[in-house]
Amino acid sequence: MSPRRRAVLTLLGAPVLAAAQPAAADEDEDGIRADRPLQFPRDHGAHRGARIEWWYATGWLQPPAAQAAPIGWQITFFRSRTGLAATLPGRFAPRQLLFAHAAVSDIAGARHVHAQRLSRWSGDDRVPEAHAQRGDTGVVLGPWQLQRDANSGRYQAHLPAAEAGFALDLALQPTQPLLLQGQAGFSRKGPLPTQASHYYSQPQLAVTARLQLGGRTQALNGTGWTTSGAMS
Repeated sequence: MSPRRRAVLTLLGAPVLAAAQPAAADEDEDGIRADRPLQFPRDHGAHRGARIEWWYATGWLQPPAAQAAPIGWQITFFRSRTGLAATLPGRFAPRQLLFAHAAVSDIAGARHVHAQRLSRWSGDDRVPEAHAQRGDTGVVLGPWQLQRDANSGRYQAHLPAAEAGFALDLALQPTQPLLLQGQAGFSRKGPLPTQASHYYSQPQLAVTARLQLGGRTQALNGTGWTTSGAMS
């Protein structure tokens, strides 16, 4: 950012944040390696040195009527390191991309609705409108959020999507220990060591939800599971 532009933004009252460049130590910490044991809650959070990572959850909700078909849902948040603007200061430098997708499948109503969001991110956790926290799951993309409570392990998701005709609020409570995929969370995708991910799952989540769909709001229960991982 030029000094002139910085001065203009300061006069306008806009926050001008320092660059948030991952240091070499962070790159090492975020590396996808068989010899790096996963440590929680740290590895629930973002790994900005990894090329791409995701936080995915899916499941079903059971309407009150015993014969009603279940309602399926899916949410995914992604973070992607662009490899751009590594030396540029300021909150507008697109060092990272955050994007997300959410969908609801109403089988009885024969309808499927979905929405998505996208934002650039400098990598600074202090940017309120878009960030992915390092210490634990905490992904924000505009009004969409996925947060994990460190004490209970519960995930909370808030996904308003008026443009697509739905809104979904979820509470996902683990009922069993998480599962490390591959070898202690190191999952090979190909013959080369770099063709791998750190990857874990949490099945059998107890789900409570508030779903707005088709002008109707319902409080529902169901079952779900999450996966999260990062790739080099």
